[in-house]
Amino acid sequence: MAHDVFISYASGDKLTADAACATLESAGVRCWIAPRDVTPGVDYGGAIVEGIRGSRIMVVVFSAHANASQHIKREVERAVSHGLVVLPFRIENTLPTASLEYFIGSVHWLDALSPPLESHLKELQDF
Repeated sequence: MAHDVFISYASGDKLTADAACATLESAGVRCWIAPRDVTPGVDYGGAIVEGIRGSRIMVVVFSAHANASQHIKREVERAVSHGLVVLPFRIENTLPTASLEYFIGSVHWLDALSPPLESHLKELQDF
């Protein structure tokens, strides 16, 4: 099944990623998010790549956790190589490392730095 949005996040940002997923899905946007959409018994890395291939947009929950994650870097690289629009959803005032800046430094970001998070999730939903 194809998805509209692949949600990429570091494990330290799971609560925000789950909230973004719930907000988008309540508006009828089909999301792919791990580990929920990884079929038991399937190769995890392969499932991630298939999830990216089957999506149109990648939302990256961007934070210091994401910046330090090797998995996020690989997911973003795969998304760019498959022609997905990558939308960083920045939840902390941090700049991307050089390896992430290469892929997301020139794209439009949605900043969710000031509370409440819900208002920023609504903005994400409307994007």
